[in-house]
Amino acid sequence: MNKLIAVFAILFLTTSVYAATSTESATTPATNQKLDELKDRLASAATQLKQSQKRAIWGTVKTTSVSTITVETKTSDVKIELTDTIKVAQIIKGERTDLTTDDLAKGDTVAVFGDYDAALELLKAKVIFIQGAIPLRISGTITQSDKKNFTVTVATPEGQSYIVDIESTTKNTLWNKEDGTAKGAFSKLLVGDTVHVLGTQSKDKSRISAARVLDIGNTSGATPTPTPTPTKTASPSATVKTTPKPTP
Repeated sequence: MNKLIAVFAILFLTTSVYAATSTESATTPATNQKLDELKDRLASAATQLKQSQKRAIWGTVKTTSVSTITVETKTSDVKIELTDTIKVAQIIKGERTDLTTDDLAKGDTVAVFGDYDAALELLKAKVIFIQGAIPLRISGTITQSDKKNFTVTVATPEGQSYIVDIESTTKNTLWNKEDGTAKGAFSKLLVGDTVHVLGTQSKDKSRISAARVLDIGNTSGATPTPTPTPTKTASPSATVKTTPKPTP
């Protein structure tokens, strides 16, 4: 009886081991195939990550087209892909205003956020923020005042001269040692005064639309010679020559 039980036990163990071995050998190729597929997907994802990286750039719009714009940065020109899903915005009159890609124009200063595709050398933009003109600060002496057009001409120590437009929104401030600061006005901007101006420069870089003007008065005590205004010189009138009569 014991011998019969031992034989059955040996047969059972042999069958179990054979079945396990058969199952393992049958599933190994399928498992290896899945592992290979997973490796391929990971390698593909790694390649895409290398090719596409999140990037932000800042610069000036150089060219525009229906599907792309080119932004000139300090180091290079970057091509931007335009899609309908891009968010375009700008601060207008102190409030964020949503725009579209149709509002992008040559010369705009923009900050662009998106994914850069190194293979295509293309920035796929997600957000474009149009920035206003960069404010310009100058300091100098008023050499001329135009009461009709509400402008003053300011000469800087570097030898440059700017026509400064005093707008209705310009904040004018006066300063002196005795009284400190006080509210200013265009009428108080005098030839000879030293002023500090913050404003937006015109495209030809000869004028500044002033946002703020700080007038610290005539610190030198001297009155500069106003810039002469060119005038047209009248042509001299022709002299009529008379022919003397012959002597009889």
